[in-house]
Amino acid sequence: MNLNFIQTSAAVLVAMALVSCQETDTEAPTACTGLGATNSVTAEEIEAEAGDHIDLEDIFCDNEALSEVRWDIHNGEGHAHEDEEEGEEEEHEHGLVLHSGTDWAVLETQALTGTQAEVDLHVDVPLTARGVWHVVVSLVDEAGNGTTLATDLHVENDHLPEFTLTEVGGEDPAMWHGEPTWAAGTDVVVTGNVADSDGVASAMLELISEDTETVVWEVALDPAGATNFEFSETVTVPAAGGEHHFEMKAVDANGVEMETGFHVEVE
Repeated sequence: MNLNFIQTSAAVLVAMALVSCQETDTEAPTACTGLGATNSVTAEEIEAEAGDHIDLEDIFCDNEALSEVRWDIHNGEGHAHEDEEEGEEEEHEHGLVLHSGTDWAVLETQALTGTQAEVDLHVDVPLTARGVWHVVVSLVDEAGNGTTLATDLHVENDHLPEFTLTEVGGEDPAMWHGEPTWAAGTDVVVTGNVADSDGVASAMLELISEDTETVVWEVALDPAGATNFEFSETVTVPAAGGEHHFEMKAVDANGVEMETGFHVEVE
């Protein structure tokens, strides 16, 4: 038999075997950190303090070979994420969460090798952060299979003035799902408090049109240095509909500023 023919046939068989192996790897990578992990994407929620740091620790696995992991940490206001693990469809949602207004975010990618990798991501939490941040982890293996995992990072903050809302338009904001809707031309009573251990020097409530970026309603509160100032204000909802933002601003006795709020649909 011709030697060239044998060599060519062998090369074709090897190539076919390689292609076959690549085509049969359809299993996506995952996190195999294990139950009970606290600072892991598999945890129900991760706790952190503003001004401190945390180490996100996970073990990632794949049946053939890992390629990379991508972390995306961003403000969780107004949306949820869904895990894409096979057989798992869990969304992380909250009622109203008043964030600190900061644009802090983390985006980092790391190359991985082997079928199992222990990974540690060091995260510095700024003093300007408060509220719930989404931690989204995207995994890819060498065959291109991918999966997305998500959890929440809950940041406590004792350095900023803090607003708490107990009732908005007769509803408990903690029970909201999505942004509230206010009827155009009506009045909405907003009840809550603003607190700071150093005392609250000033505070302001505003309703801002997102279409025109103008203030359509506002009131200046007078906390006069109180460490816990309660308020109940009636918001005059404009006759024009559209997307709006209800903003709450405060400055404590040391000059530390805080801004937070929530989106409103006026119909």
